[in-house]
Amino acid sequence: MALGGLRGATGHQPCLELRHVGDNDSGHYQCRVSNRDSVAKSPTLNITVLVPVANATITPGPLALQMRPGDPVTLRCSVQVGSAPVTFTWLHNRHQVARGPLLEFGAVHVGHSGTYQCVATNQLGQDGHRVFRALSPELALEVTPQGATGHLWNTVAVNVGRTLLYLLLLLAVIGGCRWWHCQGG
Repeated sequence: MALGGLRGATGHQPCLELRHVGDNDSGHYQCRVSNRDSVAKSPTLNITVLVPVANATITPGPLALQMRPGDPVTLRCSVQVGSAPVTFTWLHNRHQVARGPLLEFGAVHVGHSGTYQCVATNQLGQDGHRVFRALSPELALEVTPQGATGHLWNTVAVNVGRTLLYLLLLLAVIGGCRWWHCQGG
């Protein structure tokens, strides 16, 4: 709590001024005045400081994930600050797909590829008209089909196999020619 201190507002009316108010300033406040003869206390005042949501993030942390079809994925949205209740909405390619702090896929498929964002929202004030939103950075999820990467490795393996077979045949021809030459042919 950053106290500005007590100051006389008008003559004998001191006041308490809080500067840079944060949610940790919420609590019970009471004024106590004393002199040599007596002590007087004000009724207790309960103050709740409401904080707008800020700094929405998605975990796991990297902003790009590469997955294989069938892999499970759980994304979690959280905010650094914000008074409850906070609601979470998930966007996939800028279209709403779910609500809640978790977005879970038991088994991802290629259709889950794209960008994901989380929108955290809270409403402050008695009337609920003050709505605050915090948008997370985009997370790119790429679901790579098994055949796409497998095909590349299959192509490399076939070409390496062909090259080795060619080298083996070449060595056999050279060895045969040398043997024929040594025999006097």
